[in-house]
Amino acid sequence: GENMDKYYYYIIGTLVAAAVTIIPKVLPLFFLRGKTFNKKLMTFFKIVPFTSMTVLILREVLVAESSAKLMYIITIAVASTVSYITRNMILTVFASILTTFIYMNVFI
Repeated sequence: GENMDKYYYYIIGTLVAAAVTIIPKVLPLFFLRGKTFNKKLMTFFKIVPFTSMTVLILREVLVAESSAKLMYIITIAVASTVSYITRNMILTVFASILTTFIYMNVFI
């Protein structure tokens, strides 16, 4: 029905957003495979995605309505835990999206 159409829209939108986010990160790795880089440069490239994600998330938390702050806090906790355990940006992003999706459809 109409509710299922909404969920399909969310799922397709999430998959498209994931692909658009992942492709620019994966393609350079494919072409640069086998090349060696300075250790400081590699550390920089490992830190940038986490730093930019943190800035984007914190900005949203600071301007969020009070009703959405709990959702952000829960999502940040899940993302931080997944990131710490897996050290995988893609899994962290998917865990964040899934947490927000569940929260918005169960509690709001």
